[in-house]
Amino acid sequence: MKEIEPEYIEKVIDIMKNNELTEVNLEDGESSLLIKGNGYKPVIKTKDIVEEEKTEPENDKQEEIKEENKNLVPVISSMIGLYYSKPSPEAEPFVKVGDEIKEGQVICIIETIKLINKITADVSGKIAQICIEDGKPVEYGQVIMYIEKN
Repeated sequence: MKEIEPEYIEKVIDIMKNNELTEVNLEDGESSLLIKGNGYKPVIKTKDIVEEEKTEPENDKQEEIKEENKNLVPVISSMIGLYYSKPSPEAEPFVKVGDEIKEGQVICIIETIKLINKITADVSGKIAQICIEDGKPVEYGQVIMYIEKN
């Protein structure tokens, strides 16, 4: 397990206090950091993450689309949080199925601990499928959408 810097833990605890969070669980693929608020003294636990096979069945529609077109590029979440398809509730979505997009274009946002993270396209192409409903949780490693690359 890699060592977690005390300054990093203090920053996370400050974010928890400022945002009235009671629990934060951070994972990076190798390690996990769980901090639970317990009054004024947070309880901190860390553990190594053992690589395990995913047992969740992938959405049948996603499998069908992959089989139909081998030119699809998945957009995979690099964090946990809430998926948002638009910059604000009254705004238009960043992208819709069928939209042509360019590499580097913002395609959605993921909110994590009240921080907004813009997700950009790695390739140019057309949005083939959006796999997550607006405002729903997204997990690390989960497919957000598929882009049919040009």
